[in-house]
Amino acid sequence: MHFTIKPVSYVCNLKCDYCFYLPKGENLLHKGLMTDEVLEALIVKYIKACAGNRVYFTWQGGEPLLAGKKFYEKAFALQQKHAQGKIIENAIQTNATLLDDEFCELFKQHNCLMGVSIDGPQELHDALRKDKRGHGTYQQVIAGIELLKKHDIPFNTLTCINAANYQQPLAVYNALKELGSTFMQFSEVVETTPENSDFSHVPSTYTAKPFSLSKSAYGTFMSEIFRYWVAHDIGTIHVRQFETFISRVLGGGHLSCVFEDKCPDNFVLEANGDIYECDQAVYPTYKIGNILTSDLTKLHSERINAVKHNLSNQCRECPYLALCSGGCPKHRLDLQQGTPITYFCEGYKILFKTMVPYLNAMGALEENKIPYLAIKDIAPRIAAMAKE
Repeated sequence: MHFTIKPVSYVCNLKCDYCFYLPKGENLLHKGLMTDEVLEALIVKYIKACAGNRVYFTWQGGEPLLAGKKFYEKAFALQQKHAQGKIIENAIQTNATLLDDEFCELFKQHNCLMGVSIDGPQELHDALRKDKRGHGTYQQVIAGIELLKKHDIPFNTLTCINAANYQQPLAVYNALKELGSTFMQFSEVVETTPENSDFSHVPSTYTAKPFSLSKSAYGTFMSEIFRYWVAHDIGTIHVRQFETFISRVLGGGHLSCVFEDKCPDNFVLEANGDIYECDQAVYPTYKIGNILTSDLTKLHSERINAVKHNLSNQCRECPYLALCSGGCPKHRLDLQQGTPITYFCEGYKILFKTMVPYLNAMGALEENKIPYLAIKDIAPRIAAMAKE
C-alpha cells in the first residue's frame, strides 16, 4: 500500500498547459488546505496499516508547498508521535518555485527527498510550464534547485515528454545532467477530448490535445536517450523507465506501475480525505473511501485492475507483453478487436526494439556472474550490430 497525498488537492501557483490534474477542480467539491483532523487520521491509519518497518509518505499537488511550513512541521511531528518504531520516509514532488531557506532547513532536518518537475532547457521547459500570467517558470525552478543544492538536499527530476520537447531528447537529458540530476523520471503526455474518465469505456472517437505526444514519439525520444545512457551513464545516472525494464528482465520485477501486470494499491488522498484508486483516476468511478471512515486494510484497486487485466488479443500475442503488460489503463484509447490498447503501443514497440538486444546481453552477463553494468563496455558493438 502506498499513498500519494494531496494536502491542497488541485490548487497550484502555476498553470502548465498539459496539467491533467488542475481541471479536476471543476469536479471536486472541496478546496483548501487539509484539516488537522484529516492529517492526523492519515498518519495514524497509514502507519498502522503498513506491514513493513518503513512507511513512505509522498506529498504532491497541485503544488504541495502551498500547504505552508507550519503544515509540514505539524505533519512531521505527528509522524514521529505515531511512528510505532517504524522508519518514516518523506518525498515531496514540487515545481520548486516556492522553495526558500526556511523550507529547505525544514526538509533537510527531516531527510526529505525532493522531486522537481522540469522539462529540459529553458526554451523547452517554458513552452508549456507557465505561471498563471502565461510566463515561463524555468528561472524560478532553477533558483529552487540551487537552494536544494545549497542545503545539500537530494533531488530527483520528473520530466514530461510533450509536443514541445520530444524532438530534442539529448538536449533534455543533458540539461538535466548539468543541473545535477542523477535520478530521472520521464512521463509520457497525452490528454484527450473528451476526457477518458472511465477507463473501462473508451470513447469511440477522441482528439488528442495539442500538447500531447504522437503515438510513436515516446519511443523515438526514449530510444535516443537510452542509446547514449547505456554507453555512457548506466550505473551513475538512474533513469527509472530504463531500470524498470532491466529489473524485469533480471528477475526483480518492475519498478514502474505503468508496466506492472497489475495496478498496485497506490492510492491518492485528497485534501478532504477522499481516497481514489490512482493518481490518474481522480474520478467518481474510482473513489473508494475517505480516510476518516475507511479501514485502509480493506481498500484495493479493484476497478482499475479490472481494466488493466482486460487485454486485447493483439496485446496477448505481442512478444513484448512481459515488458509492457498493456501499459497504463488511462492510456487505453485505441480499439483493437473491440478491446482497448494503449495509445503509446507504437512508441513502446520502438523503445523495446531498441532495448531488447541490450537487455538480452545484460541477462547473459548476469548468468555468467558478470555484473550487468559491464554492458557499457560492449554497448558500442551492440549498437553497430543494430545498424547492420
